[in-house]
Amino acid sequence: MSRPSRKRWKLAALFTITLVTAACGLSNDDAGDAIDSVKIAANSDVPAGTKLVVAEQNDTQSLPWNLSNAGKDAPYSVEFADFSGGSAVIEALRSGAADVGSIGEAPVPIAVDSGVTDLVTIGLQANPGTSGGYFLVAKPNSGITTIEDLRGKRVAYPPGSGRHMVTAALLKQHGLDLRHDVQPVELAGSEVVPTFAAGAVDAAIVLGNQYYQLGEPPILGDGTGINTGIQSVIVRKDILDNPAKAAAIGDYVGRAVAANNWKDSHVDQWIDEYYVKEQGITFDQGKKLYEEDGLAAYYPIDDVSTGLFQKVADGLYDTGTTKTHVDVKPYVDGRYNDIVNAQNQLDGVTPKPINA
Repeated sequence: MSRPSRKRWKLAALFTITLVTAACGLSNDDAGDAIDSVKIAANSDVPAGTKLVVAEQNDTQSLPWNLSNAGKDAPYSVEFADFSGGSAVIEALRSGAADVGSIGEAPVPIAVDSGVTDLVTIGLQANPGTSGGYFLVAKPNSGITTIEDLRGKRVAYPPGSGRHMVTAALLKQHGLDLRHDVQPVELAGSEVVPTFAAGAVDAAIVLGNQYYQLGEPPILGDGTGINTGIQSVIVRKDILDNPAKAAAIGDYVGRAVAANNWKDSHVDQWIDEYYVKEQGITFDQGKKLYEEDGLAAYYPIDDVSTGLFQKVADGLYDTGTTKTHVDVKPYVDGRYNDIVNAQNQLDGVTPKPINA
């Protein structure tokens, strides 16, 4: 392999990043199938032996990381730990069981509303205008054909999640309040589908792959117009005071962007590995879900993307999901924006405009 080219720049007096453009593969034989242009931060500020534990959900971070080989030659070790739901990821961070977490759009404002103020978003994906793969479905043959029919019925959702937000907002759009007009059934994320499949509830908010796994029950509504497609990379605020961890986390953010961008240039491979092998649905079903939602690109954390995040907090308050009107500005940190922008530029990715 030819010697990689290198580019250098300074990141806001924090540390110097080295870009390595290389054909990096899963193995020597599979180089063409792995990431084509990956940023590797050769960062002397990451001491030997540094380790990051990343809390994720449903292998959504570790799978692209491993498939793309984005962690090649990282100057620290990475361990991924899988959790069910954003609230569980937050607890892992707060307890010190994880250094970095990946969650959806609602858990941070909901956590702040409950008094959790020690977390901050340092990476932000978004894909506004899509359904987000959230579907409110009705029990087959129940006679429930509209959201209005859910009055007095049992509706299942995982509290403190994006699905919680979408459920409340969908009901509100149709004149119903999640707290008073239906029977809310709060379940762990992993319990929603089996509870619905057992016929114990009348409706449930499910993910796209779960919709197909359930045999395509009647859809009453989806996240279009409510979902922002936001996925947050979060850390405890105090962990950024540790120079070694802060440097390693910055490098991790760049590699996470590279791994995410890899998915959009290797769509068929991603569909096969994630939707077919991991989620157990057909290739055509996975392709339909991917084509409907596309890629949730990483954005710099600026006024525009923060404004989109604020819409989530506003929606949570308007639907009664949160008791206070959360201002998200104290809970976002754009110190790694240069890394995000540089990696997107390397990969030829231009995030679509946000209409905040």
